[in-house]
Amino acid sequence: MKFFTNHPFALRQKTGIILPFFLVMMMAVNSLAYAEGKTFQTDYDFKNVTVEKALNDIARKSGMELFFRNAELERIKRSVTLSGDMTLDEALKKVLKGTSLKFKIDDDQIIIFGETGKKKPAKTIQEKKETVSGVVKDESGEPVPGVSVLVKGTSLGTSTDFEGNFVLKVAKTDVLVLSSIGFATQEVSVGNRTTFDITLSPDVEQLQEVVVTALGIKREKKALGYSVTEVKSEELTLNKNPNVVNSLKGRVAGVQVSTASSGAGGASRVLIRGANSLNSNNEPLYVVDGVPVDNTPFGNVKTAGGQWDRTDYGSGISDLNPDDIESMSILKGPNAAALYGSRAANGVVLITTKQGSSRKGLGVSISSSATFESPMLLPDFQNEYGQGSGGVVPADLKSLKSAGGSWGAKLDGSNKLYWTGDEKPYSAQSDNVRDFFEVGTTFNNSVAIDGGSDKATFRFSYSNMQNRGILPGGELDRHNFNIRGTAKLSDQLSLDAKATYFLQDAKQRPFLGDNSDNPVKDLFNLPRNVDIKDLEDYKNPDGTLRSWSTGAQNPYWTQNYNVKEDTRRRLSGFVKLTYKLTDNLSVFARAGTDYTNLQFYEVYPYYHLHNSQGRYSRRRNQIVETNYDFLVMYNKELSEDFNLSLNAGGSLYNRKTDNVSNSGENFTIPTLVSPGNIPQDKKGGDFSISEKEIQSLYATGQLSFRNYAFLDLTLRNDWSSTLPSDNRSYLYPSASASVVVNDMLGLESDVLSFAKVRASWAEVGNDTDPYKLNESLQLNGLYLGKPMVGVGGQKLNSNLNPEKTVSTEIGVDLRLFENRIYADFSYYDIQTTDQIIALQLPAATGYGTKVVNVGKVTNKGVELLIGAKPVVTEDFTWDVSFNFSKNKNELAELDESIDVYQFASIQAGGGVSIVAQTDGGFGDILGRDFKRNDNGEIIVDDNGLPVADSEQKVLGNYQPDWTGGITNTLSYKGLSFNFLIDMRMGGELYSFTDADLDASGVSKNSLYGREGGIVVDGVTESGEKNTSNVSSELYFGRLSGIASEYIVDASNVRLREASLTYSLPKSWLAKTFIKNASLSLIGRNLFFLSKETENVDPESSFSTGNGQGIVFYNLPTTRSYGFNLKFSF
Repeated sequence: MKFFTNHPFALRQKTGIILPFFLVMMMAVNSLAYAEGKTFQTDYDFKNVTVEKALNDIARKSGMELFFRNAELERIKRSVTLSGDMTLDEALKKVLKGTSLKFKIDDDQIIIFGETGKKKPAKTIQEKKETVSGVVKDESGEPVPGVSVLVKGTSLGTSTDFEGNFVLKVAKTDVLVLSSIGFATQEVSVGNRTTFDITLSPDVEQLQEVVVTALGIKREKKALGYSVTEVKSEELTLNKNPNVVNSLKGRVAGVQVSTASSGAGGASRVLIRGANSLNSNNEPLYVVDGVPVDNTPFGNVKTAGGQWDRTDYGSGISDLNPDDIESMSILKGPNAAALYGSRAANGVVLITTKQGSSRKGLGVSISSSATFESPMLLPDFQNEYGQGSGGVVPADLKSLKSAGGSWGAKLDGSNKLYWTGDEKPYSAQSDNVRDFFEVGTTFNNSVAIDGGSDKATFRFSYSNMQNRGILPGGELDRHNFNIRGTAKLSDQLSLDAKATYFLQDAKQRPFLGDNSDNPVKDLFNLPRNVDIKDLEDYKNPDGTLRSWSTGAQNPYWTQNYNVKEDTRRRLSGFVKLTYKLTDNLSVFARAGTDYTNLQFYEVYPYYHLHNSQGRYSRRRNQIVETNYDFLVMYNKELSEDFNLSLNAGGSLYNRKTDNVSNSGENFTIPTLVSPGNIPQDKKGGDFSISEKEIQSLYATGQLSFRNYAFLDLTLRNDWSSTLPSDNRSYLYPSASASVVVNDMLGLESDVLSFAKVRASWAEVGNDTDPYKLNESLQLNGLYLGKPMVGVGGQKLNSNLNPEKTVSTEIGVDLRLFENRIYADFSYYDIQTTDQIIALQLPAATGYGTKVVNVGKVTNKGVELLIGAKPVVTEDFTWDVSFNFSKNKNELAELDESIDVYQFASIQAGGGVSIVAQTDGGFGDILGRDFKRNDNGEIIVDDNGLPVADSEQKVLGNYQPDWTGGITNTLSYKGLSFNFLIDMRMGGELYSFTDADLDASGVSKNSLYGREGGIVVDGVTESGEKNTSNVSSELYFGRLSGIASEYIVDASNVRLREASLTYSLPKSWLAKTFIKNASLSLIGRNLFFLSKETENVDPESSFSTGNGQGIVFYNLPTTRSYGFNLKFSF
């Protein structure tokens, strides 16, 4: 039988329009890139550097080679400051002004000469010279252009090209001296070598590390009064993860990343410094190239709720191609993110993507990886007892299939009745669960083409990911097209534009939690004598479900016969114009849009376990986000001591959603899936629209004193459409300060290279979702065939105030022994008040909940980063860093009428809830414990079974005590070994999976008491010692309803990532068209170094919201191995 599943999606018809759009844009930008631009201006920004370093910087930015005689520059002792846009001629004239030196521009070369330039170098000792070549890279392995390479003690030298390459004639006794702005000068002996692979280290004395901060403003890291962590592209792309933010796990102090156990393409939960809000909106704002990106999960995996029908279709940030990312900056908390307003109350993740570069010809980069995945951890199953009940195998098929558990007789290999109706050997099938899973594969391929000139640049990239998961039939295919171009339209006006088209098709994503179509649930409960291969034929000849139990759905039916498909099409981009009014004043305006179209299609076939006559549904969701912003930027050197930067701007954010669905059940013809094949009274449909807008004005100012003392002030006002008119305007300020102590005191020490203290304070507001103010009529079903209307189950509030988050942070940054050891410490205190939440109401009110402003959530914690370079030699380097964070998250206040706020609950296990409560913590696990007498003894009933207490109590809390990570990089010549250890200590989980597997008799734990029964160590209600013997089947059936027995410690240490990379030597590639090539062996989630749980992964969860801490038949997490090949030409 084949279903008719024709469901064309609207955007597929637009592919033919979108692809030509990309090609036209690419050709237009390419033509600009290769136009002559002799008057093109470049932005320069360096202060108090030597003439030599200034010239090297100019050469690098202009893409030219620099030639000079060292002796001529050494005589010049003056320092140079250059700031603003200017042509190459202007820049060179300013640098050489007041000297006797002149310059000549010859094609792609800058030649510096003076009076001595007309003379031949004096002859010294004659020695045979040979041509040597080499490549110069930074510590991340990227080539460094414009590096000065000189023969020590002479004026002979050259500089590296765009790819970091150099060629020079030298003698064996010579020593090469390499220098470049921002790097420490390095000397390398020539000896017998003819090729060199040299890595430059940062210049400790300059420490001018630049990071991207709020509004995309680049700042020196030493000037910041708050914590910012930058993650480089290489850290995100080496072990490619389908969701790029998962690469942050264990890598950044104060950042927790958790995932729903839903396979590739699933959503992730990112928390920066804990959860601030009770309403599950605790994730940071994502900003890509200055434009906010919608990251709302496409499903109900984040929402509060129960155990049923949870789905995960991923989120917006997972659509990014990691190979397009240049860097990622984590702005931790309100202090760093205040300028982004209410959407950034939980911090900001700033992502900067790659641009084209000025170069000769085209540059092409290709990356290809393949990984192979398998379940990392499966439950420990018993293999001694098979299907049945009461220790026997039923003699008739009906009774056998009603006894779906493994409480039968001991497996002895004798022929017994089998679920198929035949007799088969009653033997253990030890791998029946593992054999259901397939070897998952993920293939990532990407290509990028870039080029340009002084006038314009472009970069085009395409990536494709094909994932076949560990579940049969699970597929995920992605395509990502991206083009970006920059152009100088005039001396004052510049353009930056980008467009991205993303398309994704997925099949057979698993349901999470308690759902008959969660294949893990029935698979794990498979009786221990059932061969999984006997279930591959999942239908009987008459089309009905074929299963070993009347209460279980065949997992092969779920994965191969059900239809569960989703398609995502996304088009986003921006256009930015920057105009330079004066040398100190410029302004930009930017417009960005993000359009997402999602299609969902699901079919439960006829004879489905819980929809016996079949069911189908089709949904279409559209999301359109539009962002407009402008910024006026002013920078002025007020005097030799003071420098002032002022920025002022505004933004408009608009978000619209449009959702339509239709569904139906009870197919008239079993094999035809069509709305026309469903009775009219069994059809349903719905639609919804929403719109939200935020208008903002903001300003920021930075004042620096002698480049060692810095003061930052910001102010922002938002007007939100989701708040009442009297309260929708909210103003919030921030202030931060930092002092570089060693510069202030004029300390020059071989021990203390750098010391900075910093402090910041910020206040940020936060609004709510649309339509929380005024009640409106809603359809409430039919009565006697007539539609009914009502006001809904939630009492709304027309007097809502914005939430308010106040944060204070102090910190210290240290660098020791010429940057060989570094440390960064932060302490923060965050308080969020006026929480906008829905509180429960008594049923008599006619409402289920009411929307109110109540509550106060606090986060207090510390973060520490310590790093070192224990070994640095010419051929070998070792980098190691350790990050640590500890956060205390509490609900300090709630409403007078209630002291517990519920995030999630399940009825299973006797009822378990995840809550925040004023006398406990944020994330407490409430459940039933054993009923005990005053002496603490367990009370049993008349049958000798333990009794559960009628009241719930706190059994644990899912928040970790602390988290940390260790990163290591060991490099020897062209070989590099990297690994990341991820640590989580403390915190608890409730494992319903363990409880239910015990109750069904398939777990190894359920072997206890199989022979001889169990006498529970307890007393009766009257206080008499228990002597009753009960079967293990009855005992574990009762025990599974007592949640305290299944609280597990979530502490674990794991090898999160490992890679071994070999970069081919330049000498091997010299005669080929390839410039760089590397091959990496990669692995993710490889193994545990320690853990407390036995059957479940401690980071497994069925939610990405506040309702963490429950393990409910989650899809096993996977370990993966593979390789990654990169090369460029």
